[in-house]
Amino acid sequence: MNVGSMKCEACETRVEKAVKNVEGVKFANADCTKNSLIVEYEKPASEDLIKKAVISVGYEIIDKQVNNRDTIYILVIILGLYIIVTQTGLTTVFQKFPVINDERVGYAFLFIIGLLTSVHCVAMCSGINLAQSVSQPNKRPVIKALSYNFGRLMGYTIIGGVLGLIGEEIAITLKIRGIIGIIAGMFMVMTGINMLGNFGFLKKITFRLPKKVLITISKFSRYNSFAVGIVNAFMPCGPLQSMQLYAIACGSMISGALSMFFFCLGTIPLMFMFSLVAGVLEKKAKAIMLKVSAVLVMVFGIYMLQNNFALTGISLPSFFQSSNNDVITAMVNGDKQYVTSSLHSNGFDDIKVQAGIPVVWTLTVDSNILNGCNNEIVIAEYDIEIKLYEGENTIEFIPKKEGTFTYTCWMGMLKNTITVV
Repeated sequence: MNVGSMKCEACETRVEKAVKNVEGVKFANADCTKNSLIVEYEKPASEDLIKKAVISVGYEIIDKQVNNRDTIYILVIILGLYIIVTQTGLTTVFQKFPVINDERVGYAFLFIIGLLTSVHCVAMCSGINLAQSVSQPNKRPVIKALSYNFGRLMGYTIIGGVLGLIGEEIAITLKIRGIIGIIAGMFMVMTGINMLGNFGFLKKITFRLPKKVLITISKFSRYNSFAVGIVNAFMPCGPLQSMQLYAIACGSMISGALSMFFFCLGTIPLMFMFSLVAGVLEKKAKAIMLKVSAVLVMVFGIYMLQNNFALTGISLPSFFQSSNNDVITAMVNGDKQYVTSSLHSNGFDDIKVQAGIPVVWTLTVDSNILNGCNNEIVIAEYDIEIKLYEGENTIEFIPKKEGTFTYTCWMGMLKNTITVV
């Protein structure tokens, strides 16, 4: 038979377990990539009893042909709304992020990503999360939920540190960092699409844990919530894999650990609340939660793709970026051309220069505007990456070919252009 709403290996395991509990069932195998369930049974089991078992754990029996047009429509709508948000400048809400220990990481932004994508964590890891709160209601569910989430926080942080150390040893260049970000964004978008529709070929691309491992984790979760929380950091998950790639791109053990710490910290509030109201939420809100989380995951995936395309020097159509600041033209004096601009609360200025003449660009920075996002400028076309400080900052380069080139903050969030004529 065909089962809908299966999104990962944990879903497969949950369906199989429910079906095997029906007396008379000899064998059950669920496959989320095909939305299929193969069952071998004898009396007193029946097809109706098996279907009821599937429905009882939150899944549905569907027709063989699944229409994915709705998923495509939703994706088009998300792209349209995203362009509108970008053009109206609403994305600038993410600009003011703190800098901790002078590291180049917008930790508040990572916390917000964790907070919003935690809907995905609840929807996709509900089975493991439920085991920490409702399987043994008499054994302090609040303490178990806290222990589980603290274990997750520690596991994420440790993995982030290890991955950051790997990135440090590899010596991540600017373009490699952008490419890693593009791959991470693709993971996010694919995850969101998989959650909305039946695209088995996409499900096969993502990393999958063996079912035996998931079954072992599920059994073990009844006894040690903290340890299961740590193991959760190794679970296959689109947003998590994206953040792990981000930790590598940090190129620092401390930055990698802190980035994963703040991302995980953002996922905890909703995960903890879900643990306390798991029974009600599981029955009434799972379908809605899946759709909301899918949309959020895709939005952040598109945002991540846009930012990292800019970091690698790939220019996207103008409707994907918005700049309300001035266009400043360089003035030639002798054998050089000079241009002066200022750092604004919503980014930088677009500048226009002439090809073949060395540019001396003075960028004036006010300490009240400088923050964890705009404190570094990246010009991929000229392989320039400069930390900004209060006062006058000088940037020099020689534009050799005509065209319009994107330059950004180090996160790829603030985008402006250098036009060479």
